[in-house]
Formats: sequence, C-alpha cells, structure tokens
Amino acid sequence: MAFIEFAFLHPGAHERFLEAARARGLTASWHEDAIGTGATIVRVQEEGLTPEIEDELEALALELDEEGQSWADAIGGDVRLSAVGIVVHLADGSQSLARVEPDMVRRILTVLSPEELGQFVAKIADAVENPDDSPLCKAFHEG
Repeated sequence: MAFIEFAFLHPGAHERFLEAARARGLTASWHEDAIGTGATIVRVQEEGLTPEIEDELEALALELDEEGQSWADAIGGDVRLSAVGIVVHLADGSQSLARVEPDMVRRILTVLSPEELGQFVAKIADAVENPDDSPLCKAFHEG
C-alpha cells in the first residue's frame, strides 16, 4: 500500500498531525527516524487521501514546522530545524523523500500553492525519469 511521510522534530507535533490525519478518515502511524536525527516520522496511507486533504496536511505540517522553529528558538543556542520533506511520486508507484531547507520551502510557498509546488516537483520527476532533449520551442508549438 502506498503512503506519504512527514517528519517532525519538536515534541508533540507528530501527535497533533496524527490526530488531524485520522480525523480526516486516514490511516496513519508513526515511528522514530531510523537514521538518528531525533525526528518522528508520521506515515499516512494514501487510501482516501484526496488532493484537498493532502494540501491541508501539508499546510498543517508547515505550520507545525514553524511552531517547532519557535520552540527551538525558545530553548536557545543554535538549534535550527534543518529539513522539510517533499514527497516525489515516481512512475513505478514508489516514492522518494526530498529533504529541503525549510526557509527555501517557505519562500517558494509565498508564490506557489502546495498543489502547484507538487505539480512542479512532478514535472521535474517526469523529466528525470523520461529525458527529453528536444528543443524547448518545439514543445510549446506542439502543445
């Protein structure tokens, strides 16, 4: 069964996210990050996941990330939340998690909706999986 994953670094965030996913009728579970980052990973099964619900969950994940940064700032020192994950869906049905700097994603989301960002990532994944070296102007004239 296919799923998407979200990573949370501050205490309690994964519980709020799990509650939100389950309130939308989705099956979700969590586990500690296997590579020792201290993150908690929430896995949401795609069955029943509509684009609208996915957008809501991504927005919640970003909100929780911002709260997490406030938490990190409050405990002092140089603690910084250093990754946001963007799920890349591949043609064979598998997924890969692209770890991205949170400030970069925040800047991108000031001009693109989560859905538009997903479409952009899907275009890049398709171009990687199906290389096309034809001239760019040819694609525009034929489309």
